[in-house]
Amino acid sequence: MQTINITDLRNYNAKLILEYLNIQQELAFEIIILKESVDPDDRNFSIFWQYYCASYAGQLLFNKAKSFAYYVPCPHKQNDFRFQIEVESRDSLSHALAFIIAGYFTDGSTMLRFNDQASKYFDDSFTGKTDSACWGLLYIANQFLCK
Repeated sequence: MQTINITDLRNYNAKLILEYLNIQQELAFEIIILKESVDPDDRNFSIFWQYYCASYAGQLLFNKAKSFAYYVPCPHKQNDFRFQIEVESRDSLSHALAFIIAGYFTDGSTMLRFNDQASKYFDDSFTGKTDSACWGLLYIANQFLCK
């Protein structure tokens, strides 16, 4: 299983990510999204936002996966978000990773689209329109949104 920290690919587009994935010649990956330090002045929102974004990123990865598992880190510890996936297509994964990376590390229209779709995913998950693959992350996000 090849480990990928999305921070290491933050300047890659889908084509470069695919080239990277093809070099690895793996179909099983552990995708890591680093957890940021929590802003003490806005602790609840910081935790909400990190779990909210990670849950949507996980759903995007789930949608491309043949098999999928994820880790729910304690909101009070610095453990990172981890997703283990096996895919049939590296190309499909490269596009999902490019979108996730743009959602996390850019300020452009793709980041806005990522946030809009994450918001829809969040609402749809709690109204039963979407069956979330990352319910544990959504649950924590919702707990901190409500505080």
